Order: sequence, then C-alpha cells, then structure tokens
Amino acid sequence: MVGAWRRPLFAGGWTESTEQDTIVFNLQSPSLFIDIRFPLKRPDFSKKSGYEDLSMDELRCLSRQHTFAGYTKAEPKDGSGFAPVATRHHALDWNYHPKFPRERPNRWRFQLKEDGTSFKEFSVAFDPHNQAVYMERWGLYPKGRGPYLALRREIHGEESESLFVVVGNHFAFARDRKHPLPSFPSAKSGGCANLVDAAYHQGDREKMTQMVNLEGSYGHVRDENGALTWKIMKSTVPWREGKPLLVAGDFKLNVGSNNGVPPFVSFLGARWRVFECSFSVDELHTMFMVAGGDRQRSLKSRL
Repeated sequence: MVGAWRRPLFAGGWTESTEQDTIVFNLQSPSLFIDIRFPLKRPDFSKKSGYEDLSMDELRCLSRQHTFAGYTKAEPKDGSGFAPVATRHHALDWNYHPKFPRERPNRWRFQLKEDGTSFKEFSVAFDPHNQAVYMERWGLYPKGRGPYLALRREIHGEESESLFVVVGNHFAFARDRKHPLPSFPSAKSGGCANLVDAAYHQGDREKMTQMVNLEGSYGHVRDENGALTWKIMKSTVPWREGKPLLVAGDFKLNVGSNNGVPPFVSFLGARWRVFECSFSVDELHTMFMVAGGDRQRSLKSRL
C-alpha cells in the first residue's frame, strides 16, 4: 500500500462521505503513515498568522480537522479466506485524550486492485448481516508512486512527537500537540471536536488552542515545472499553507553509514531516525538542496 492516497468514498451505516465534503491526504511508506483530513467547509484563514488571531468560533472550526500518524503493520491473508489485515499504531492522534482512550485498535481489512492504483478498506467488525460495518475506497494521487522516505524525530524532554513521509512527489509532516493535555470535566465523550466544544462552552480559550495546535501538513516536493519548492498545499495550521516546509540547509546527512543512506539525519534543526528510504544518497542531496560542501562531508562520513 505504499503511496500517496486520496479517499473518494466512505460508507458506513447510513452515513456517506466523498470528496465533495472531505479531502484526505494519506501517505504510506512500508512502515510509517501520516493521514490528514480537512472538511471542505473550513473557513478562509488566509489573513490569519497565528492562533491569537482567531476567534473562539474559529478555533472551534479548526477542531473539525483530523491528523493521525504512526506505524502500519500489514498481516498477510490467512486461511480464513478474508482479505489481509492492516493495524495502525498511532504515535500521535488528533482525537487522543487519556480520559477517552480508543476502544479498539485501528484495524481493517484491505483489498488491493491488481494494478496497485486503488484499494478498498473494510472494517474488521461485521454487522448483524455479516457485512463490514464500513468501507472506504482509496485511489492514488497523480505522481503518488515512486521512491519513499520515512523519518521519525528523536524526542528529548518536552519536545513533540513528529513524523515525516515522502512518497513520489508528495510529502506529509505531522507534529503532535504539547503534553500533558488539559482536563475537560464537562466533556461527555472524547474526540478533539467534542473536547474543544466543551472548552468553548466553558469560555476556556487556552484549552481550545492547545487541542487544535497539532500540525498535519501536506504538500508537493516539486511544482508543475519541476522546481524544488516543498510547498505546503494544505495544513491543519492554516497560515502554513503556501509556504515551504523547508529550505536549503534544513536537511543534512550528517551521520555516516557504509550502506548508503545513514540511520539518522539532521532535519529542521533536530535529529531524526530514518525508518525507510528507497532514494539514493545523491537523490536525497538533490531533493533536499544539500549544498556542495555538505555533500562532500556526508560522502566522506560514509567512507
């Protein structure tokens, strides 16, 4: 399922969702994933530059977005005749709160189209008629196939969990909110939207801001002319949109390895573990605009 995926259809119970109401960017490497979802009715935040510029109603609107990221483990088809099962372990989650833990793992069966351009996701739970409780159909974005890179930031102290995935010409970046999370005594159920609504009715702007301050940013490595721009196309932090995720000098292969790509890299001012990479070192140098001197240093460290 490696690719950059869109979700044309969700159907579950008596509810349906399509790209007429929700846009989804789901990037999957062999192990790591970042899944970012936006309601199309989200207000225009183009004139805003920070959370302090938002009204409480606007903060409430932001809570209707969604980002989660972590690890995907696919189990092959067994003798039961059912499709293979994928389990996603969330390293960060828009809807997480310790008072309202997830009731069951994020597990689902999948059926991949023969040419690999689409797959169907089915719940592992069945209804009384022995049908999947929900189904989603996924399709590749243009240039949604190709080499991949998956990174996880090393965490020290109070730093936030962060993941980064590149597949083909697509990238996704996820950064968790600050922990510990505040309490919501009046909330009857979990989920970011419900918790933010509870804080809204209590007039607690600080709690609302902490809950929505989780970043999920999606963009393109190159523009339509092939220029390296790293432009953020959509973000749960709206004022990031239209800006580059990174610039020259933000990425360094500064830890050597005799096997090519090093196990750790310097990225956005921090040390990141390389989970997977099918790019060559030269391709990484070009893609991340590594300067000549830094290229030579990274090459020497691998000798």
